[in-house]
Amino acid sequence: MPNSFKNFDQTSLYRTTDQLNYSVQNDSIYDIDEDDDIEWLNRPDEWNDDVRMKALFAPFRNRDINPLHYDNKIKFWKQAIISICTEKQILQFDQKKLEDLFTRKGKKPKCLELVINELLKESSISTREECLKPKSSMLANMFNKLIWSPLSWSTSYFFRASSSNGDSTSTYYSTSFTPKSPKQNANNSFSCQSPIKESDFKSYVFPYVIEAKSQEILRKLQSSVIYKNVECVIEYDRLTEYLSEIVDEHDLDFILKYLEVNEKILIVSSKELDRKLVKFCFNSNDKVIPLNEVEVSYLKLKDAFNKIELECSKLSAQADCLNKDIKNQLMSGNKNTALKILKKRKQLEKSLDSKENIMQNIETMMMSIQQADTNKTTMDVLIRGASALKEANKGISIEQIDDTMCEIQDIYEQNNEIEETLTRSPVNGKSVFDDKELNDELNQLLSQENNKANSTFNMDDLLNNLPSIPNDTPKKTDFKTSSSLIF
Repeated sequence: MPNSFKNFDQTSLYRTTDQLNYSVQNDSIYDIDEDDDIEWLNRPDEWNDDVRMKALFAPFRNRDINPLHYDNKIKFWKQAIISICTEKQILQFDQKKLEDLFTRKGKKPKCLELVINELLKESSISTREECLKPKSSMLANMFNKLIWSPLSWSTSYFFRASSSNGDSTSTYYSTSFTPKSPKQNANNSFSCQSPIKESDFKSYVFPYVIEAKSQEILRKLQSSVIYKNVECVIEYDRLTEYLSEIVDEHDLDFILKYLEVNEKILIVSSKELDRKLVKFCFNSNDKVIPLNEVEVSYLKLKDAFNKIELECSKLSAQADCLNKDIKNQLMSGNKNTALKILKKRKQLEKSLDSKENIMQNIETMMMSIQQADTNKTTMDVLIRGASALKEANKGISIEQIDDTMCEIQDIYEQNNEIEETLTRSPVNGKSVFDDKELNDELNQLLSQENNKANSTFNMDDLLNNLPSIPNDTPKKTDFKTSSSLIF
């Protein structure tokens, strides 16, 4: 190891200023201003450490110099990118946008290019173009991996080899993208990166975030549907306004493209209706179907209804103005003019009544179209129910039911006979007691009860038998308690 790194602590998580041994002439990268520009609630603890952030904001050095610091720096920025994009609900970003987001005390990190490449390599992020590719099936993936990729590589190799005119040095191989570590400069330990134009930055997305947001938008659209045969179509302008609370217009365009690629929505420009429409699937697991005649007819009826309703509103406003003019003319004494205005108002009212009748007919037709889907669903349910009931009664005939009922009736009759037999006396069908004796005992008990009832309590006799009240006044006498009394 070179002498300049002999005192470097390999176990330290971040290098100090002395250990970095800067030899870059442009030190403005590491100058710290007073104000912290970033607004980040879940920022890591290292963000407040100026020494560590100097090292983390610096370009990457060769990994062989300090693998531990290199890996920890990569890990820090990966977690930071995911954290800030999740917190701020960022669906699309590029290197410049990340640098602006992570601006600290007026300075931007100079190492995000390699971090983005690492995230691409592990498929944590993807480019916009890659995300908008349709999801292929397992069979298609196997075909691309086992047949198409080798075939395209071989074809490319032979064409390039034939165009090199025998110069082997001009032949190169098409390989998959692998992010390269910055090369070590001969004069210092930092790589000299060429400046990148703003137009050269690619846009990236988190695939799982895009999928979650697209499902959220799809569920919001589906929740507003009552009649799926006509209400799964919405105007593009109205859709943008409807979803403005959960996603901005720029991200909405990308998510709509993502949903369209995955056959969850269909964006069409209708010449008949002269506007842009979006049709979405009713169930998240289904694919969207093309716009049909029923939906187009319903939208035409809806447009006609809205147009006539607007005309009725204007006619009603004109009729109100004419009423005011009639009153003004009558107050001014212009009876003939008021009469002409009155005739005009009558014509407007007649036209208004006609248009209201047309609106009512259109509304009835629209409701019938809506109800047609409910009728169809009900019919399908009844057909399935009848089929299920038929399947449940399969193997059962009327003859079998009659035989079973007759058998049950015979069993009940036999059971009744058994019960009657069991209730009979076991002694020749007679009772073991004499009926005459039982009747005599019963009469005797009855006479005793009658005697008790006749001997009722007489209060008058009781009062007459009481002793008379004495006339003398009682006197006080001495009374000595005998010792022989025991209490």
